Amino acid sequence: MNRLLELQRVCATANKDAKSTEKSLLPFRKQLQFLYGYVLGFLMALTTLLCYDRFLLQTAQLRQHSTATENWQTGYQTALQQLKSDANTLQQQLAAEVRVLCMVLTTPSQHETRAAHVKATWGKRCTRLIFLSSAADVELGAVPVVDSATDKYDLLWHKVQQGFRYVYARYYADYDWFLKADDDTYVIMENLRYSLYAYDPETPVFFGYELLQLNVTYMSGGAGYVLSKEAFSRVVTTGFNNETLCPPTKYALPEDYCMSICLQNVGALPVDGRFIRSSESKQTFFPLQLTDFMDSNETLSSGDWIERLTPYTVDWGLNCCSNYSISFHYTDPAIMYLYEFFIYHLRAVGLPQPRVILPDKIDHAELLNRFSNERNTTDPWMPIKWVQVP
Repeated sequence: MNRLLELQRVCATANKDAKSTEKSLLPFRKQLQFLYGYVLGFLMALTTLLCYDRFLLQTAQLRQHSTATENWQTGYQTALQQLKSDANTLQQQLAAEVRVLCMVLTTPSQHETRAAHVKATWGKRCTRLIFLSSAADVELGAVPVVDSATDKYDLLWHKVQQGFRYVYARYYADYDWFLKADDDTYVIMENLRYSLYAYDPETPVFFGYELLQLNVTYMSGGAGYVLSKEAFSRVVTTGFNNETLCPPTKYALPEDYCMSICLQNVGALPVDGRFIRSSESKQTFFPLQLTDFMDSNETLSSGDWIERLTPYTVDWGLNCCSNYSISFHYTDPAIMYLYEFFIYHLRAVGLPQPRVILPDKIDHAELLNRFSNERNTTDPWMPIKWVQVP
């Protein structure tokens, strides 16, 4: 019993000592915590001040750099914008004043393989683009102007006539010029508009690559030919309704040969692409690939018919073509995109860019003075007789 009481007394004494020691350590812990907080706060404040000072320095430097850069950029952008403005203004003026409807011959089997690439490249620069086919294709913009049974190469003259009738009935009033091309023709529309600018669309005239067969001047269909508004109206409303003036569509005659006979018989003047611009005499419409004309050895991949039918000496090599060339035939889709890159994307640094000035307008009297139908007939009022082409 005495031992138990002694043990309780010892435990009580130890507990009392522990509490006394804890009370003596409490002020020291508070002091230590305060000191830790003070030091941490000081370090954080110092870091903030240093970072802010660096931020102010960098901001001042950046402002100075930005001001100098902006001054340089302003001058550069002003000059660049002036160049773009000049080009855009000219392009917009030509697009507004020279409205061209493009009629492209195609067939359903070539809607995706050829026609779609025309639409993706030069066709998008036409004022309006219409594909003349035998099947409708809303996405492409193709309209059926003949049925599938008559959509044949031998009956192309019939197809072209029907296509012209279709366009005339719906769109004649809204356009100044009417271009007919194939789905393997590539056309530089800016050069076409620039070349047509001088001419009055109310004057009966048509342009293309001049060929001569059986004493008849005609424009190559593959190179594309373009009709003025007046020429288009005359051939549709007068020529197509008179078999004395136009060859009947039941015969398998070349459409370009027939169309030129019709146009000349209704009083439209044929003008070779060499003379579409009065300032030069190099060809602008090409019925073959550009590489064929660039071949200085004159070894044509498409035969010698071009020399046989061209009524003048054909130029070969780099001298073949105008700097403002308009069209090229037998152009595969891959070559169309190649032209797109070279014409609209590729730039040679440092080369001078000539300032383009629009040509003076040509009135009807001057046009008649420059061009005539004398090669086709001695009497301009006698119709050109159409004959079977071998």
